[in-house]
Amino acid sequence: MKNMRKSSQKSSEELKTRVPKRQRGHDRVAVLLEAAAKVFARKGYDAATMTEIAAEANSSIGSLYQFFPTKPLLAEALHVDRLERLKAGLRDMGERSAGLSAADSGEAIFDALSAFMEEFPEFAVLAGRRDIPRERKLRSRAELKELIAGVLRQARPPISDDIALMSGIVLELLRIAVVVTSEPDAAEDHRVVGELRLMLRKRLEDAAATG
Repeated sequence: MKNMRKSSQKSSEELKTRVPKRQRGHDRVAVLLEAAAKVFARKGYDAATMTEIAAEANSSIGSLYQFFPTKPLLAEALHVDRLERLKAGLRDMGERSAGLSAADSGEAIFDALSAFMEEFPEFAVLAGRRDIPRERKLRSRAELKELIAGVLRQARPPISDDIALMSGIVLELLRIAVVVTSEPDAAEDHRVVGELRLMLRKRLEDAAATG
């Protein structure tokens, strides 16, 4: 029984992403992640293969597996990287959005997401995975809500409604927008995202204090 536990622990550890210790290793991981981003964006998560990703990176499949033993681990590492970039953008917006109306703050958040999605089209694919770790999903959602709340708190006039509720509404509308942009048919119809913008603007205008 003791040996079985050790074997199980070893198997679990072997599935963890290897963290490079040297700069060369960090550079290699960056190349592999960017290659994965291109393949995921082009083929989708389920259809993408590790062989294709290794080829995109001009790397051997062995080198890819050395750092990322499974496709879910590779996708998760890339997803976390993109989330960190998105959060950095929201933090920057929070510093620059002081004095905007609530509705204009919502527009600014939507504009930032649109720019982000254009730069990182693989994000919609990564966000739609069914194997996202639940704990990380909940943590990321809470972090994004708080960053959005930070932007909304600076609105002038201030928002009279519950900021946590409003940030949750904004996040859900952004989530829908991400799903829409990942659908080939709907992505061509910009009216859908336009309607989401109008819905958000109206809700934030209603939430703003009238004096």
